[in-house]
Amino acid sequence: MKIRRNMMMGSLVLAGLFAMSGMWASADAALVTQVEFTRGGANLSGEQGQQLDRQLEQPGTLKVGEYQSWGSIGGPIEQDGKTYSLFTSGLQGAAAPSATIDGMSITMDLSSLFFGWQSGDELHAWNIGGTAKGLVNPQTSEFQLSWDHLLNGGQAGAKAGPAGTYFLQGLAVVGAPAAVPIAASGVLFGSGLIGLGSWSWLKRRGQGLQAA
Repeated sequence: MKIRRNMMMGSLVLAGLFAMSGMWASADAALVTQVEFTRGGANLSGEQGQQLDRQLEQPGTLKVGEYQSWGSIGGPIEQDGKTYSLFTSGLQGAAAPSATIDGMSITMDLSSLFFGWQSGDELHAWNIGGTAKGLVNPQTSEFQLSWDHLLNGGQAGAKAGPAGTYFLQGLAVVGAPAAVPIAASGVLFGSGLIGLGSWSWLKRRGQGLQAA
C-alpha cells in the first residue's frame, strides 16, 4: 500500500537528469492538454486505500479543461460485486483539471478528482483531489507529481476520512510552447559560453600575430 521504493528512485533519477542540463534554465512555458499517467499509487489506510492504490497503478489519461465520466480516466476494476473507478466532476464546485509547466516544474489542479465504487444502483464516491506539484522533463515531457488530501465524501458536509498521499508519473501532452523570460542562471550560463568563446578567439588571434 505504501509508495514503492522504485518510484522514489525514479524521482531521484529524474531530478538528477534535470540537474545535468543547463539548457533547461531557458525552458518554455507550454500549454498542457492532458496527462497520460503510466504508474501511480496511494499511501492511504483502509479498504478504500487498497482499492485506490490498485486503481492508480493502472495506466490512464487525465484531460485538462473538461470533466471525465465514470471509467473514462482508466480501466475500472471489478471485485466482490463492485466496480471501482476514477472520474472528475464539479460535484463540490471544483473546476475541471488544469495544468501548468514552468521550466522543470509542473503544477496540476486535481481538486475535481474522485474515486468510487458502484454496485447495481448503489454508488459511493470520495474526493481525492488537490493541488499536485512535481517535476517535468521539458525535453521528453516525462513528469512525476504528488499531493496530499483528506479522503472525504462526495456530498457537502460529509465526514472527512484519513489523510492520504497520492502520486502519478507519466507523460504530459503539450501544445505549442510560449517563450518565457530566461532565468538569471540561464543568462549567466550563456554569458560564460560567450566569454569562453571570445577568450579562445583572442588567444588564437594573438598567437597568429606573434607568428607573423
